[in-house]
Amino acid sequence: MNMRDRFLSALLAAGLAVTGCSSQPEESDITTYLLPQAPEQTAPGIVTQQPLLVVSPVEMALHLAGTGLVYQTSETAVVQAQQNLWAEDIVRQLTRRINGDLRLKQSRYWPTERSAAIQSVNVPKLQVRVNEFNGHYSGSAHFSGEWLLVGQSGNLKTVQPFSFQVPLKEPGYSAQVNALSEAVSRLTTQIAQRLSSSVLYQAE
Repeated sequence: MNMRDRFLSALLAAGLAVTGCSSQPEESDITTYLLPQAPEQTAPGIVTQQPLLVVSPVEMALHLAGTGLVYQTSETAVVQAQQNLWAEDIVRQLTRRINGDLRLKQSRYWPTERSAAIQSVNVPKLQVRVNEFNGHYSGSAHFSGEWLLVGQSGNLKTVQPFSFQVPLKEPGYSAQVNALSEAVSRLTTQIAQRLSSSVLYQAE
């Protein structure tokens, strides 16, 4: 049995109704998942020592922005799980994870999420756009899209497409979440490397 068949068998065994099921799942059958996050940094004064970089909320393709984890079953078909759900809005989780990873992986800028307390005018920005963030019938988790760096004056510094495929270590949604987490780590390593050599402020 190949990885695709094993994955689909695991979904059916877990009682996932992809189509044609009129009954609602029992609450006890619902599993929720959190994307692993970067550890918190508590070093005092670090915000004032590094110039800010605002991490804008991740832009997700509409079919990925729901509550259920997404699995691509063929070249043209995707399903959203009804009983395997994100415990928190996935846009929020991804934005926070990218922000935290970048604080750990480079020291030139201090990434911070956009908020009312942060004056974002004349501050460089990072925007990540996601086209794939799902399991795939090939037996891998797919994560693709593009990221953009905008300088202090609003000029576009970098547009970089990305595409990562991470094999699942075993069938099932837990393995899918872990593989997606690894894909996010690869993305933030790529962005951090670019940040370390990028001039985003005019005075630099």
